[in-house]
Amino acid sequence: MLHILGMGACHPDTVVDNKFLEDLDIGTNAQWIEEKIGVLTRVTTLTLDYIKTTRNQDPRMAYEVASMTPEDMGVKAAEEALKKTGITAQQVGMVIVNCCTPRKTVPSEAVRIAERLGCSGQAFDVYTACPAFALHIDFLGNYREEKLPEFILCISTAAMTQHVNYNDRSDGAIWGDGAAAWVVSPVHKGRLEMVDSKYTADPSRCEAVVVDTFRHFRQDGRAVRDFSVRQTVRLIKAVETTYPIDWNRDVFIGHQANRTMLEQITNNREIPPSNHWHNVTYLGNQAGAGAPAVLSGHWEQIQPGQHIVVAVVGAGLSWGSILMRAV
Repeated sequence: MLHILGMGACHPDTVVDNKFLEDLDIGTNAQWIEEKIGVLTRVTTLTLDYIKTTRNQDPRMAYEVASMTPEDMGVKAAEEALKKTGITAQQVGMVIVNCCTPRKTVPSEAVRIAERLGCSGQAFDVYTACPAFALHIDFLGNYREEKLPEFILCISTAAMTQHVNYNDRSDGAIWGDGAAAWVVSPVHKGRLEMVDSKYTADPSRCEAVVVDTFRHFRQDGRAVRDFSVRQTVRLIKAVETTYPIDWNRDVFIGHQANRTMLEQITNNREIPPSNHWHNVTYLGNQAGAGAPAVLSGHWEQIQPGQHIVVAVVGAGLSWGSILMRAV
């Protein structure tokens, strides 16, 4: 059985609040943003002056001014996860990275991060976008446990704001940057044990969400939103049908797309606010880093016997779920 032993996260320091976006004069205001997507602030690796003066019309320029790369954030999140786990980078036998905004394709993001950390052994990318947490856990769950190393480091990192067109009132309000990391072991017991996982995709809808390497992010917003809400509800129902979930005790973490979507989902499944953990309100949508960063931020609040249900949906279109039990 796989266990998560420790987690970490990294987010840049620059905050983009709703008043800043309102002052860009692109047809939005702070009240509209809060009511429609429920986000008050988001964080970025860009400077506010750069966003204000250029609106990031050429994403290639964002690479030059950014305070951190996805690799930088991934390294910091990984260092925190290793520290909390109590192991060194040299003990890690496998590094798996999800990054939908890489600066380079070869060597892989995993190899570059592993080199900076001082890890050796296997290092490779396994990436989608927003459902990365489920993808990594489900991917590892398909291994025979004796074939896995003692410690596996998983990382999801994304610098989405470097691909945002800040003349688009919707995209500018949604996205934030960040990274999350988690240490998995098939040998050592940790705070969370994996009970179940699923991951799948519909390749026929691969153009619904696109992150171009040198262009702006684009998506069919309304269609993706409706699909995400319906699919997340289906994922939760499937877990509820199979396992003894009690929402007075157990916790739900969804993809951190926006707060109003999450509220639709939790209202549908009658999940109380106290057992719905999230961070999108103040960090924005951090793609695949969002859900694991939420769990990292609530790590000390996990109670023995509690189930953690993660349901994540995103680019591909792809979706997945994880059921964990606190021990």
